[in-house]
Amino acid sequence: MIEPPAVRGRPPISLIIAVVLIVALAALIILGALTAFQLPSPVTAEGKKIKTLYQATLAISFIVYFLVTAGIIWAIFRYRRRGPEIPVQVHGSSLLEITWTVIPILILVGLFIPAVVLVIDLKTPPAAGETDLTVEAIGHQWWWEFDYPDQKIKVQATPPNYEDLDPPRLVVPVGKNVVIRVRSTDVVHSFYAPHALYKMQAIPGNVNEMHLKVEKAGEYHGQCYQFCGHRHSDMLCILDARDEAGYQQWVTQTQRTQGVTPPADQALSLPAEETPRSP
Repeated sequence: MIEPPAVRGRPPISLIIAVVLIVALAALIILGALTAFQLPSPVTAEGKKIKTLYQATLAISFIVYFLVTAGIIWAIFRYRRRGPEIPVQVHGSSLLEITWTVIPILILVGLFIPAVVLVIDLKTPPAAGETDLTVEAIGHQWWWEFDYPDQKIKVQATPPNYEDLDPPRLVVPVGKNVVIRVRSTDVVHSFYAPHALYKMQAIPGNVNEMHLKVEKAGEYHGQCYQFCGHRHSDMLCILDARDEAGYQQWVTQTQRTQGVTPPADQALSLPAEETPRSP
């Protein structure tokens, strides 16, 4: 006589709870990774490289976090003590110990190498012949001053009107290599435009350089990211990226406003109707 197959009982409620919690954890991680943990959209070539490395690091971090936390949740509910007896004790596993030692080493080395390459790239400005524009970003308590030495232009050389604040604009051409020399006249500041995805400290007595190539025209908010006094929150600026024609027009108009005679090579490059007249 053939006996009917044994009917499996329902899984314990504790395991159902564990599975529900693990699924909820996965959903929360995915939601957070796609929303709260995302960076601003990069508008510079350097920012895109930074975001690529960040996304890889974020993905690996969340995978490791999920596996560890899910394992803890499963162990809590699956192997919890239900009576006076002590569960079977397992002492050591050479294979497991080697595995969880080698894998983190491989992950760290795999992230360390591209991170070092990226840092070297960010710390190495373009050669003099490849630099299209050099600007000095000077931190004051509490405003940014932008000095264009080649164009003899200064933006916000004096304190702004804090009652009707109009942040100074760092105007740059799109698609050009821009070197920004960051320094401070008083305390430590930090120059940062979030859509560039990296910042530079402004330290008294020192000049730090950063470089960027904006690939998309637009106005991007910037500010000081180092607390520097009671008007720190007012130390704002705007990264104003314009196409070549728009940038050249701004340079010409600003030079006229400030009574600056443009260098000979710049004057020759201007259209006839925009060439400043001699006084």
